[in-house]
Amino acid sequence: MDYDKETISGSTDGYGRGVRFELTNGQVWEQVNKEAEYLHQFMPEVLLDTAGKIGRLKISDMNVWVEVKRIR
Repeated sequence: MDYDKETISGSTDGYGRGVRFELTNGQVWEQVNKEAEYLHQFMPEVLLDTAGKIGRLKISDMNVWVEVKRIR
């Protein structure tokens, strides 16, 4: 399966409901499920599996995919 590969702009502390992921391409995605996992990283790569304004996202070196919606 092919995924879009992007990079988070700045740092992230991982997953949590309501967390926003701002990407270097200008897109902003918000986590909508309650999955929580902490790992502080600076500009990590992410994989995106999306259909329109919804999808799932996985940060490199983290264990799970989270559900996201595009807000910008």
